[in-house]
Amino acid sequence: MRQLIYLFAVVIVFSACSNKVDSNKKMAGDFLDLALSANPLDAQVLTHPDFKFVFMGNTEISNIPYDRDAYFDYWLPEVVGKLLPTGITLTTTDMIADDDGVAVIMEGDAEGINGEYDNKYVFVYKFKDGKIFSIHEYNSDLLVATRLYKNKLVPID
Repeated sequence: MRQLIYLFAVVIVFSACSNKVDSNKKMAGDFLDLALSANPLDAQVLTHPDFKFVFMGNTEISNIPYDRDAYFDYWLPEVVGKLLPTGITLTTTDMIADDDGVAVIMEGDAEGINGEYDNKYVFVYKFKDGKIFSIHEYNSDLLVATRLYKNKLVPID
């Protein structure tokens, strides 16, 4: 009997963890679709009140933490919107998830302000209280610097 109770407890815990992982994956998958839609504020309901976003890398727009208001009021329209005025198509190629986070691997296809801009991305989501607590965005900042900002590569001697 004790073994049966133990097995039942393990099944319940595993099921709860699996549901949490599936829920986190769905929320991460839905977030950018909503954030990059015609009504980006629809994505705001998925975020925790203490939400933080950071674009990682070595460019002029990198490593600046944005809170929820700054992300929706400044980052999306003033940074992403101006660099990619016709939008971007992001295609998920993989997801890696656990109870606390999801890494979403994506390929982007866009026309940037200086022509074609195709990049690969990893968005690392962390969750708290059933909401998206933080996102760190990783991509080729070399492409951002050269294709979107027209920076030139200069050899260092």
